[in-house]
Amino acid sequence: MGQTVDPRFCARFGIPREAESVLASIIPLSEQRRIADFEKDLFNAADLRLIGLEADGLYRRGIINYADEGLFQLGSFYTLLDVFVVAEPEKYRIFPQETQAALDNWCFSAYYARLAIDPEERPSGDTVLTREEALQRVQTEDRQAYLANCDCRVLAGGHDDCEKPLRTCISFRSGINTIAHRGVSQPVTKDHAAQVIHDADAAGLIHTANENTICNCCTDCCYLSRARQKRDAALTARPGPFVRWPKVTRRIRTDWDKCAACGLCEERCPFHLFSVAERRVDDNQCIGCSLCVNTCPQKALSLEQE
Repeated sequence: MGQTVDPRFCARFGIPREAESVLASIIPLSEQRRIADFEKDLFNAADLRLIGLEADGLYRRGIINYADEGLFQLGSFYTLLDVFVVAEPEKYRIFPQETQAALDNWCFSAYYARLAIDPEERPSGDTVLTREEALQRVQTEDRQAYLANCDCRVLAGGHDDCEKPLRTCISFRSGINTIAHRGVSQPVTKDHAAQVIHDADAAGLIHTANENTICNCCTDCCYLSRARQKRDAALTARPGPFVRWPKVTRRIRTDWDKCAACGLCEERCPFHLFSVAERRVDDNQCIGCSLCVNTCPQKALSLEQE
């Protein structure tokens, strides 16, 4: 089998061992060699043309980033992989499953390492939203909405039991080095974004949002959810309370007199908090996502402000 990896490129670009077996499917060997031979840290489009490379294509694929107006620099493998899985999920999903699992673990570890695990501070501004709150956010947002595939769900493609929809990430960011600016995500209308939220809710996805995005997450694949679980486990092992993350503003309340024991809440709750047979719900662990409330035919469930 011929060479598919240039060691000089791997060293310069910080390619992890987990990616070497499939690197040529992401960056052809000829490009690896040209980039490895390129010595400039900052460069422009004309510099790249001299070595037979086009800035637009490299930028769109996440290989280079804007450093300043008209100037570029090499990106990181973390960004490159993220752009690759969002733009070309079908290519990623033909990688061997052990490779997908290794890349997912590597990427999640890099993501988690960036978080400040402080019991008194949330690592990010993400907040759990109900379906109605997510819809309201879409309608009141002045910025253009962009829609893309969920990078978490593609990366975690080795999780065979997850069949949730992929095209669920809504962003309002379009500046340099974003996937919108790279042309990977597409602008959508408010009505289209609202339909994405409705469909995600029907599929059992949890709505979370920060200043720039609305994510529709599952508990198996989503990095935010997985990081929450890992953070909770680490902080629970320590003495003293800690703030919940993502931010939770509501908690479930059950009127058992109205309950018809249909079991829909047990099916819908992603955290398995309900036991209808025992007429019990572990509401202390509820994040107020409203998935159960939306489908209770007896209106026995409601959300109470935290």
